[in-house]
Order: sequence, then C-alpha cells, then structure tokens
Amino acid sequence: MTAGTAGPVPALRPGTCQLWWASARDAHPLLRGLLDDAARERADRLRQPAARALHLTAHALARTVAGAHLGVSAGKLELTATCKRCGGPHGKPRPRGPLGLSWSHSGDRVVVAVAVGAEIGVDVERIAPFAGETADRVLCGPERAVLAGLPEPHRPAGFVRYWTRKEALLKATGDGLSVPPELLHVTAPDARPRLLSWSGPARPGLPLHLYDLDAGAGHLAALASLGAPVRPVPFDGSALLAAAVAEAAASGTFRDPTPFPQERPVAP
Repeated sequence: MTAGTAGPVPALRPGTCQLWWASARDAHPLLRGLLDDAARERADRLRQPAARALHLTAHALARTVAGAHLGVSAGKLELTATCKRCGGPHGKPRPRGPLGLSWSHSGDRVVVAVAVGAEIGVDVERIAPFAGETADRVLCGPERAVLAGLPEPHRPAGFVRYWTRKEALLKATGDGLSVPPELLHVTAPDARPRLLSWSGPARPGLPLHLYDLDAGAGHLAALASLGAPVRPVPFDGSALLAAAVAEAAASGTFRDPTPFPQERPVAP
C-alpha cells in the first residue's frame, strides 16, 4: 500500500496519479510550519485531538507533495478555491497550473492524490456502522436494494464502498455535495467500480473513471478522474513527513523535497 520511494518526490508522468498515504500518527507540531494561516486556524478550532492530528497530517502532506511538484515552498504554496455553483471563495482547493490535487482523511488514514493534466478526486473512509436514514439519503434505489441483500455483517463495508466511490466522483468534478449523492448510481460493492448513471442536469460532459484503492485494514478508498483515465501509484507519505520533521528539527526551517535531479517539476 505504501510502496514507492520514501525519499524525494518523483516527477509526475502523464497518465499516472500519485497516491501518498499517511497516518494520523504522523502528526507533529513542527508540521504546522507547512500550513497556511487558514489551515492553522481551522486546526485550532478542532476540539478532538484525533481530528486535529488528521487535519494537520493531511494538509501538511498535501502541501509538501504539491509544493515539490511545482517547485515552491510548501509553506508558500498558494491554493485557491472557487465554488463551481456560486463562484464564491470555497470549494475544491486548487494549486496553480495543470496539477490536479485532492486529499481525504478518516479514521487513522490520510491520502493525498496528485496528477498532471487531469481533474481527480480521492476519498478514504473508516468502515463503521451506519444509520439507515443515511443510506436512504445518499444511495439510489438500486443501490439500497443491493445493500439490503448483503449479509448483515457485510453491510457497513458495502455502504462505505458505495460512499467512497460517490465522494471521489463528486470531488473529481468539483461539485462536492452540492450534487446529491443519490443522483449517482455506481456498481455494486463487489463489482468493478464504474459510474452507471448520473441523474439531473449537472452531469459532466467528460467521461468519469473510477478506481477502488487499498486503504489498509478497517478502511476503504476510491479514486476518480475526469476525462482521461489514470494509473494509481502508491507512495509512502509517512516517510516523507518524517523526513520533513527531522529536517525542521535539525535546521529550524523547512526545505521541501524536490523531484529527482534528472526530472523537472510540473510546469505552472
């Protein structure tokens, strides 16, 4: 799951999507130096230590990886968000240039996805019991029927499989939960991931590609890309953050990992 380099961030190749996996256990106070003011303020508002650890790990890892690809300091990386619906300053965070970026965290897992020239969305969720009204609200009729037909012990994982696929798709399109998830119909939990239908006027004009990911014990995850397909490639985000913390402790400053010397960063 965390195969790949633990050293410098390798350059992105067209048609691939790097998946950087980390854990809430990777949170360290020195990583706060990688966050912008808004992310630090949000972290400070979180009351639960576990939630703060996930937030810190996810934002630090996203900024470290994206900054390395763009050749800028993670602490100075600019991410903008513009709502697809109203144009307001909220929605999917985006770096400059052609770099696609998405991240997610749940339970103990953090994942950051990056690709060049593709809109992507990633979601990871801890497998946990769910309320019946939640399934009624986010699943379409055929999906609810499939879920009800599963043996009861398999229903939590089945629901999470449905949810991660839908969340990844809506992140890739930039719609988020402004599009009700029940308007999307995806394949059954044990079937190859695929979007079967998208009801309503907000259906994207480009094809959507969907992938199930190995998120480790107790978690499920999915990746989606809009337009062209991508090849998911996992990397060790825990080692990347540990190296950043060690360097910060030794020098008092952050120096970001850069692509291999023979590679060039993604052009802005």
